[in-house]
Amino acid sequence: MKPAKLWEVAEAKESRVIVAVDAPTPDLRGLIRLVKDYAAGVKVGLPALLRWGPEALKSLCEEYGEELYLLCDFKLADIPYIVAEELKAIREIGFDGAILHLFQGGVEEVAALEDRPDLYGVVAMSHPQAELLNSHFRELLTEAIRAGLEGCVVPATREAVVREVRRIAPGLTLLAPGVGAQGANPGAAVSAGADFEIVGRAITRSPDPRLACRRVRDSINAALRALKRSGGR
Repeated sequence: MKPAKLWEVAEAKESRVIVAVDAPTPDLRGLIRLVKDYAAGVKVGLPALLRWGPEALKSLCEEYGEELYLLCDFKLADIPYIVAEELKAIREIGFDGAILHLFQGGVEEVAALEDRPDLYGVVAMSHPQAELLNSHFRELLTEAIRAGLEGCVVPATREAVVREVRRIAPGLTLLAPGVGAQGANPGAAVSAGADFEIVGRAITRSPDPRLACRRVRDSINAALRALKRSGGR
């Protein structure tokens, strides 16, 4: 099932950008204020949780939950009981979605939880040292499909993987990190079959994050228009 809020916000803002805040910044609220008009969502990473703590993130979710899709990436990879407890806490903080790993198994049990956030399974990673994980992306994708997850995380730096995941799982919502600092150009992952592009340092470390976010959004939208003209999605 599609993550309804994510798609609703994306349509309202005409944006497929999720801004990644993986490391603490001096002024998180200020950064979000700068990008919120051009982003569909914000992804908060584990370093931010460890630095700021759950109460600060809960306040953030309360402030921006109406305007943005709030996604967490807290490196969930454990036995189902532990992941279930983590997801309960994530929901209490106020996040709409969570990224989790699939290699540990037990994903179906986790996905069956009531009142859980939307779940996105990591089927492949964007950095060049991820060959061991990425060589098993088809098996990991099978886990995600079997569990009925809302979507998957695919690498913007590996367009062939994105295409294959889209071919196998046309109904899943695909999130693609690796844009900018890791080498993928904005719009490339969407052209290959992803639905959203996750962009961190290219926006958050820009001298003008607002302008950088708008430019990324515009590049992705141009790629989507080109797809439609060619008879694609």
